[in-house]
Amino acid sequence: MLRLLTRSRAAPIRVITRAYSTPSQPKTPSSAPAGTVLKGCNVRKNGQDPVALEDSEYPQWLWDILDPAAQKAKLEADPVRAARKAQKARAKAILQENNFISKMNK
Repeated sequence: MLRLLTRSRAAPIRVITRAYSTPSQPKTPSSAPAGTVLKGCNVRKNGQDPVALEDSEYPQWLWDILDPAAQKAKLEADPVRAARKAQKARAKAILQENNFISKMNK
């Protein structure tokens, strides 16, 4: 799969991403057996609590979220998103450091 990435004041770059194969069975089974009423998960005012489904009835991307290797591969395939995530982490660290220093000066 090819997609076109552009940067400001830079020439477009072509990045080749590889689709990774998804396992047929989820690695991590769900914590609730099928048919269990999930109390407290209702988000609607007059709704009912949802009922847990079989693991095979949930979409594959749900299990991919729980797989750190799949998330790392997805992030490595998108350098723009990786750079944005790194920038957010740096900004958070700077903010925490500044808050710590300001508390010490009080």
